[in-house]
Amino acid sequence: MPSPHNPGPQLALDSLLPRVPRLAYKAGLISMLRLRNRFSRHKITGSADVVVSMTSYGRRLGIVAHALESIAAGSVRPARMILWVDKPDFEVATYPMLRNLQRRGLEILPCEDLGPHKKYFPYCRDFTTDRMDLVLADDDLMYPRRWLEGLLGAAGHAHEIPAYRAHRMRTDAARCALEDYNSWAPAPTGSTSHANFLTGGAGALLPPRLQSAIREAGTAFREVAPRADDIWLNALAIRNGYRRRVVAAAGQHLTMYPRSQREALHSENVEGGRNDLQIAAVFRPHDIATIAADIVNAP
Repeated sequence: MPSPHNPGPQLALDSLLPRVPRLAYKAGLISMLRLRNRFSRHKITGSADVVVSMTSYGRRLGIVAHALESIAAGSVRPARMILWVDKPDFEVATYPMLRNLQRRGLEILPCEDLGPHKKYFPYCRDFTTDRMDLVLADDDLMYPRRWLEGLLGAAGHAHEIPAYRAHRMRTDAARCALEDYNSWAPAPTGSTSHANFLTGGAGALLPPRLQSAIREAGTAFREVAPRADDIWLNALAIRNGYRRRVVAAAGQHLTMYPRSQREALHSENVEGGRNDLQIAAVFRPHDIATIAADIVNAP
């Protein structure tokens, strides 16, 4: 595996400012995005041959427009931007910011309730024959200006998935298993490895051939990882020969929407230990052997 060049920290999940200036920065960013949403008439889509996909639910439907608007304000705009919604009685008129985004090119598409898998599976099932790269994003983050540009700049390497954030998996040879999720350290920026466990919310790019493999695998994730899309995607990446490349952050950071983590999966999966249960259900001995082989040669 190639060694990292000028490794630095991964894309931060939030500003590193102290609490008071950080809150002031967030308030200013939210105000700017709301003004942009209210007054802009520019299309949110552009010429980049890529699709950005996300999902939202519950109260977070009231804040997801900020994530979408931040991507629309980026240095590169995608050919399509899709929001998947499983709410049968969803009315876009109830969400003025989403209505404004829809007028400027946002596609709001219905889907069944697949939990966090909604952000990618409906697209892979219905549109993968379009042969476009698919970029994943989360509804509770606001993205920096060069976010999509950075992912696209890291794309194009055969059998690699560029992602902004990843952990380095650790194996337990005696048990032929993975060590506990909470014991994994951040993967080195710039590294490419089967031992890199991408977390898609910060941004990850899925190439068309992997999308086809995801479609062919169907909804088996319902039984083994119903609440852990990252676990399922990393396992399918390994089985289809895709290593995960950790993209350099280049001085950027994400901005977490205030108090949005109250409904996040983090407390359930990480703090509650459900990640380890789902990892054990998904990762097979051959997957673990592939990871272990890369760890031996990893930087």
